[in-house]
Amino acid sequence: MLHDVIHEMEPSERFQYAQLLAYLASVDDDITRIEMAFYEQRLGATLLSPQRKQQLRESMLQQLDLDAHLAKMQPRSIKLALRDICLMTMADREVDDAERTVLIKVASAAGLSTTHVDQLLHWSVKGFHWMQEGYNVLDY
Repeated sequence: MLHDVIHEMEPSERFQYAQLLAYLASVDDDITRIEMAFYEQRLGATLLSPQRKQQLRESMLQQLDLDAHLAKMQPRSIKLALRDICLMTMADREVDDAERTVLIKVASAAGLSTTHVDQLLHWSVKGFHWMQEGYNVLDY
């Protein structure tokens, strides 16, 4: 696994981070297999207890008051969540209007702009190409 800093956040922040990822995965009321796989990968990075992870899984399709949730989070945690929800959004290679609206709202809560969102989406695409290069090396 590549180095990350999610585990350095306080446990409550890691839980809120994971709730935000779950919200984006279910924003269209349909969690795809790809989104779930990505969510589980990021959930592993949180180093939360198995019980807390199960709570998160069970609450995935519940509504979340996004504004209130973001107001409780630290800007650093929101920024890391924004990075990862951009990756999650691009997992199916498209960003629908509902997802884009969430990305912009999350960016704004962290003091960032739509330009930051666009840069992160571009970064995500570059990352997918980088991963594909690894598969190409293996003739996979």
